[in-house]
Amino acid sequence: MELQQIGIKVVSVDEPVTDDTAAGKLARNMLGAMNQYFSDSLSEKTKFRMESGVKEGRWLWIAPIGYLNAKETKTIQIDPERGPLVRQAFELLATGNYSTTDAVLKLVTGLGLRTRQGKVLTKQTWGRMLTNPFYCGWVVSGENRIRGKHEALILDEVFQKVQERIGEKSAPHKQQNDDFPLRGLVRCVFCGKNLTGGWAKGRTEKYARYWCWQKGCGKVGVGRDELEQHFVNLLKLMEPAGEALAMLPVIAAREWEARKARISKDAETLSKRLADQDTLNQRTIRAKIEGEIDSEAFQVMRNSIIAEKDRIQKQITTLDSERSTMEDLISQARTQMFDLIAAWRNGNTNQKQELVRGFFPDGLPFSNERGFFEPSNTALRDMQLRWLETNLIDGTPESIVGVPDGI
Repeated sequence: MELQQIGIKVVSVDEPVTDDTAAGKLARNMLGAMNQYFSDSLSEKTKFRMESGVKEGRWLWIAPIGYLNAKETKTIQIDPERGPLVRQAFELLATGNYSTTDAVLKLVTGLGLRTRQGKVLTKQTWGRMLTNPFYCGWVVSGENRIRGKHEALILDEVFQKVQERIGEKSAPHKQQNDDFPLRGLVRCVFCGKNLTGGWAKGRTEKYARYWCWQKGCGKVGVGRDELEQHFVNLLKLMEPAGEALAMLPVIAAREWEARKARISKDAETLSKRLADQDTLNQRTIRAKIEGEIDSEAFQVMRNSIIAEKDRIQKQITTLDSERSTMEDLISQARTQMFDLIAAWRNGNTNQKQELVRGFFPDGLPFSNERGFFEPSNTALRDMQLRWLETNLIDGTPESIVGVPDGI
């Protein structure tokens, strides 16, 4: 219409009936509306697919420095050239030995860290890189924060320390924490999201808590000791029970496969990190010889590499101690079955989580308003129902802790 007002006539090859007659105007308006609908519909579908991809933990954009887009597999992989340098930069900053981030940037630049175009990192690019949670395994888009499918370059606690050094407090919690073994295994009964856990600051001290972090929900929040006591009470209902014993081979087989996969992945990651340290050591020596770093920076890098290799070797030793046969795992599960409470209290974090996943592979919905778990495991529901029937006093249960909703 505006084009017509200034004397410009629009001619369409595909839609010839677009003159100024009543029929032409109608045809033009209808075609315009249909084209607008197609454009809006395509936009909605694109946004939906992008959001779905993010929720699946996929990175849908150009990979950050330190990673590469693998076109064949459509995945994100660690850049063997830049990845180790990025990891070392985070680890050096996390030590607190540098008062500014510029000193670390200068050091890793001397060791050869460049953009894909071969340029030196600007301070703006460097600053964005240091605050990007993608490097510790998270995909963040808008309000969505999802554990990504890519391999993390650094540990969550390293990223957290770096954020504290540069004044940023929004780093994600590490997925496994010895202080919170039920984190990621207990779900909010209202929104279905896994509860997180951490130390909440009070006026005079810190408090260990589990809570729902989902925006718009947040209806579940409970002290760590209280929630874990609820879980212990739940275990009391299960031992020893014929149904639980019947589940033993299935549980053992499932956890055996999960353990093998975890150990294999961790072993591969640690081997890569060990090789990266050897590569960094060679780069450091070459940079010192060519005068790209001074003696002080050279010594800092050498000490950091030696310390990191020592840490990796200790992790490999710990990982080897976890290796066991299927028979060992069944024996362990059988022992745990007859003393679930002791297995929970005496086990390490991995063993505790294996115990929870073994009996409750779909997680444990929890409501702090009602004060009990609501497991979907039907065998467990039957056990709890029988427990109620045998523990009623004057029609009232002795304790309702650990009883699922609806019974």
